[in-house]
Amino acid sequence: MIYKKTWKYILIDSNYLYYKLKALKNFSDVSKGDLGGYVQGYHNLSQEGNCWVYDEAIIHENAYVSENACIFDDAEVYNNANIYGNAKVTRNSQIRGSAKVYGNAEVTGNSQVKGYAKVFGNACVFENAIIKEDATISGNAKISGYALICGNAWIHGEARIDGNKVISV
Repeated sequence: MIYKKTWKYILIDSNYLYYKLKALKNFSDVSKGDLGGYVQGYHNLSQEGNCWVYDEAIIHENAYVSENACIFDDAEVYNNANIYGNAKVTRNSQIRGSAKVYGNAEVTGNSQVKGYAKVFGNACVFENAIIKEDATISGNAKISGYALICGNAWIHGEARIDGNKVISV
């Protein structure tokens, strides 16, 4: 395989649906030769910045991860979702549709962000929370405990929403 000297990873065969990542150089906490998670193709993960897919995490379809964003622990990013900045998606969470997670945001613990939802700033979505449709979570907001944020709701600042609550506007 021919690759550009500046590339940080190549795709290696793993099965017929996805390719496993292999680092070509050291960056962030990744060392040359380390194996990463799975992607459907080079169109899913930027060759620039410190972005990476770890463990058994998967990026597929037209989803894209760039800048310094990281995907860990069986997380899945797909459809047309976009993860960038210093965002983290971990622990079985799913980002799908045309959702965006960026800035220093974190989505973890079986949570979902879908539709046209956005999570950014220092926001954290965890413990099975769902953010969907056109909802926006920003600032230092924390959404957890099976909370559902949907419609055009905008949760921001220091807001804390948890425990089976539904917020829809």
